[in-house]
Amino acid sequence: MSLPKAACDNVPGYRRALQPDGLTTFENALRALNEAVDDVRLAGRQAATCPAVLLLTRHLQRIADGRPTECEADDQALRSQCIERLAELKHRPAIIALVKRGIDYRPEELRHYRREGTRALRQIAAGIGLEHADYRISYYTSQEQLAGEHVLEADGIYVRISPERFGEPGLAWRNPFWKPPGAVMRKAPITALADIPALTARIARELKIAPPVQPGLI
Repeated sequence: MSLPKAACDNVPGYRRALQPDGLTTFENALRALNEAVDDVRLAGRQAATCPAVLLLTRHLQRIADGRPTECEADDQALRSQCIERLAELKHRPAIIALVKRGIDYRPEELRHYRREGTRALRQIAAGIGLEHADYRISYYTSQEQLAGEHVLEADGIYVRISPERFGEPGLAWRNPFWKPPGAVMRKAPITALADIPALTARIARELKIAPPVQPGLI
């Protein structure tokens, strides 16, 4: 199954391209460019068409030319593309593509997987209405070389993100306090993370979680 390319991207490269002020040395700028290219590779796209890669390449060239703070007239078009990509990625974590591609024994992909899994669970927690002090996110793996499980735990809430091995869906949730059959694990494929608001609404509905209290108007 092919995934929307926006769902396969990673956020840091776009943010660095939009705010390269901290990339003041050739070495730092080169490292940022290489990391952006790695993100493009993970996304299955061409580096030559990625606006973040193009902007970071221009920034690196300006540092080499001794004019790091200058901007070119057509930079704005690339910046606009980066902003649009960031907006698209807000609810489409890169973990979908990582899990579908397979990440065991791939250190770089595992690093992205750990980061993106935590990010997705934080978005789910926020959508449910949990404060940071109300939940815990953990990561479990039997071996460092293998992708593990991300787990969100709160009062009456258990949500798990895991690699889809042996046909097992990548998402699962339940209320650990309910008695059977209510405590049964609900499941969904990892692709459900493409729409985190809809997934969060489903989890809240099935676990009978009250919607977050909206602040009153003054």
